[in-house]
Amino acid sequence: MKSNDILQREIQEALKFEPLLHAAEIGVIVKEGVVTLTGNVDMLVKKTEVLHAAKKIKGVAAIVDEIQVILEKTSYTTDQEIATQIVTKLKENQVVPQNTVGIIVEKGCVTAEGILPWNFQRELALELIRNQKGVREVTNNIKLKREVYDEVEKELLEKALQRHWAFDTDEIDVEVAGATVQLSGIVGSIFQKEEAERIAYKTPGVIKVINHLKVNLEQPYLC
Repeated sequence: MKSNDILQREIQEALKFEPLLHAAEIGVIVKEGVVTLTGNVDMLVKKTEVLHAAKKIKGVAAIVDEIQVILEKTSYTTDQEIATQIVTKLKENQVVPQNTVGIIVEKGCVTAEGILPWNFQRELALELIRNQKGVREVTNNIKLKREVYDEVEKELLEKALQRHWAFDTDEIDVEVAGATVQLSGIVGSIFQKEEAERIAYKTPGVIKVINHLKVNLEQPYLC
């Protein structure tokens, strides 16, 4: 297991490579693989980048997110403006079906609701919202549901995991029940755990993923 000092330094160095960030904005505290991130940023997308960078580091078992999004007065956007601009973006994109995602905005905090057939559509909708100027926080209440279900091919998902550079697939078990996939086993980072779930959601027919993958700090991290 990496020492607290080494893990802290690796995370701080990773943050320096994020073009949107200034390393001085973020505090990093490490104790036995649990990473606490602190500080203030002026955009939600910056907070997202910090979390994404930290999750990729081998040895991070859990993250405590204490980063606050504090908007500068000069860039303040009203809830009405935020809502109007998000609705426009959702209408202009060609991936998320029209009139399927609704939003509620309160003091810069956005709740997204609705039903979509595919997870990649949900991820795109949430990304559009997170990148909107003035948004401080996003709550995802978008559900997945399809009228016609494809039969989930377990072998198709297993091959997709095998092709991915980040995984030793001998450590990941896949179980399929109807439109639900369950992942279990051991991976070496939070990034690998979340990436396996994203791949599972891309498999035709999958509506729900139960992610029981565990992060083992001693597990090799392929890179």
